[in-house]
Amino acid sequence: MRLYLLKVPLYILLLVVLCPMILYAAPDKDPPPKNSGPPPMLVEVSQITRGIVEPMVKLVGSISYTRVSRVAAEVAGIVKTIHFTAGSRVKVGQPLVTLRSDLLEARLAGVRANYRQSLLELERADKDLQRIKALYADKSISESLYDENYYRVLAQKKRVISLKAILDYQKLQIQKTQINAPFSGLIQAKLTEQGEWVDIGGQVAVVADDKDIEVEVDVPGHLLNFLYPGRQISVRSGDKDYTSLFVHFIPQGDIATRTFTVKLKLEQGKNLIAGMQALVSLPSGSKLNSLLVPRDAVIRQFGKPIVFLAVDGRAKMVTVQILGYKGLLVAIEAPEIDDFLQVITKGNERLHDGQAIRF
Repeated sequence: MRLYLLKVPLYILLLVVLCPMILYAAPDKDPPPKNSGPPPMLVEVSQITRGIVEPMVKLVGSISYTRVSRVAAEVAGIVKTIHFTAGSRVKVGQPLVTLRSDLLEARLAGVRANYRQSLLELERADKDLQRIKALYADKSISESLYDENYYRVLAQKKRVISLKAILDYQKLQIQKTQINAPFSGLIQAKLTEQGEWVDIGGQVAVVADDKDIEVEVDVPGHLLNFLYPGRQISVRSGDKDYTSLFVHFIPQGDIATRTFTVKLKLEQGKNLIAGMQALVSLPSGSKLNSLLVPRDAVIRQFGKPIVFLAVDGRAKMVTVQILGYKGLLVAIEAPEIDDFLQVITKGNERLHDGQAIRF
């Protein structure tokens, strides 16, 4: 029993002595890794350059047709037949509306009968004149009787001419009961119905030439100084870009807005419809030497145009002012930007200021 009590402290002593040695001999563990953040984002960059560019401003205009005709009747009458529907396509000379012509045809029949009768009377008077001329040559009749028959023939000839003119007029009246399209195009509106009375000059349809397209845009007066006939103007409508030519402006301004209507002729306006919105890029100042970056480099954040510069492996966000466009380049201005810096053109939509980048 005494021997057992002596052995217990010895075990405790050995444990106390050996524990520090075991702990000291154990291999060291690696320190926990530090949080180094996301890896640099892969982007594409481009060199900022300088060039001559013209400041531009974008204004909203409208597509319109250059030729629009409100087709009218040349004779009065009741509408007998309508040969079109609103929105349909017509060709030049195609019948649009036919008016009733029964009254005109009855009048024509009377005039035609009078004309034929006058021809018979002229033939008879001419035969009488030939007989009297022979008698007058033999001095068998007086000169006054000869003159009477001579002038009767002349008067009858004038009557025939007059009736012929009336006859032609009546025929023309009947022809005019068919109202034809003045040119090829689209029917914009139908202005009459079957059975309605149409007066002389009464409108029956609106036809527009959809092959002749123009853009109308209201511009401030100072922009007119940078426009001249034949100048090319960029227009965007229906998600497509078009080239237009400045034709002229209406020399009568809007008193309320102090703007003037400018007309631009579209060279290729297929599939455009009157009333569509047109975004017009007009020159707003003299040409200037400015910084140029690719269009892809300029994006919008917080409602403002910005670019990201590649500076020391990080993205630097800079708010810019757009001065104009030159092909696929954008003229910009910003105090923080200078020549020969690198601007990010791809991957900039997902960047934030100060983010690590690689390219």
